[in-house]
Amino acid sequence: MQKKIILTGYGTVAKELIKLIIQNGALMKEKYGFDLLVTGIVGSKGMIYEEKGIKLETLPDFGTGSEALSRYSEYFKLPFTEPIFQGDVLIECSPTNIETGEPALGYIQQSILNGMDIVSVSKGALVKSFNEIKTQAAKYGSRLKYSGATAAALPTLDIGEYSLAGCTITRIEGILNGTSNFILASMSENNLSFEEALKIAKEKGIAEANPALDVQGFDTACKILLLANGFFGSSLLMEDVKIKGIEQVTKEDIQEAKQNGCTLKLLASAYKEAGNVIVEVKPCQLESEHPLARVNGTNKGVVFETIEMGAVCATGGASHPRGAAAAALKDVINLYRETN
Repeated sequence: MQKKIILTGYGTVAKELIKLIIQNGALMKEKYGFDLLVTGIVGSKGMIYEEKGIKLETLPDFGTGSEALSRYSEYFKLPFTEPIFQGDVLIECSPTNIETGEPALGYIQQSILNGMDIVSVSKGALVKSFNEIKTQAAKYGSRLKYSGATAAALPTLDIGEYSLAGCTITRIEGILNGTSNFILASMSENNLSFEEALKIAKEKGIAEANPALDVQGFDTACKILLLANGFFGSSLLMEDVKIKGIEQVTKEDIQEAKQNGCTLKLLASAYKEAGNVIVEVKPCQLESEHPLARVNGTNKGVVFETIEMGAVCATGGASHPRGAAAAALKDVINLYRETN
């Protein structure tokens, strides 16, 4: 059995996904019973499309971004076209825009109209229009997976959907951004200021040139918002999330936490209170026995509190494009092995 993929966005995550499909293709066919055929890739300036499948082995040689797609189409004398959404599954990897959700929102909506399943790595469209997307998907018989948008390699969604199936989740807590966690850990371990730790994170390629989404807490807020809406059935938007980032954290704040026997972490929380769903992101002092207190480096962690199973925790999933790509591939596998 063959599953045709349309990929939107061709940055580092998409390039890593292509590598994984090449490396693991034979294993997937043997273990899960289907092949993945990438027939189209959409960039900001156009799309390459081959009904018989894009030549994945040569594609990485052309670089990343829409220019790479243009060079590929020119080299193989293919048309560089407007997006065509025809296939089995859309894997959405375009840049996140939390204000409009575009261009991902339009890609997702058009794919659903054409009966495609959706695997989303980018967060913008889901944050902006989660309920609308789910409603449209249900109407047209499409299925939605978004592990890559909720802490990537850390299996937050999988734990809630599969491991805790049938349980009542009462609270979710998480360290969901590897960049912020690295900065706070560096400040604590090496007695650095925020600015010094951020500089090191940039030098190591951990922090973006513009790290605002990470250090101001917005990336963390996107992830916990999606988890809250997914597991608590809420319809919250970004403006409903109380957000405080780490850019104002000082050496004194770090030392105060240590004196209290705690570790300072950027903690995301979602819980029900008086019938309402509360979602917040802020630096918190975690006591040493807290399961997330020892999550360091670019690793992440999540704790689900349930009535039936108590607290369930997972840590790891260090931030890296390959982890996000692996999360997307995992979602595709779970979509189609469930129907086989």
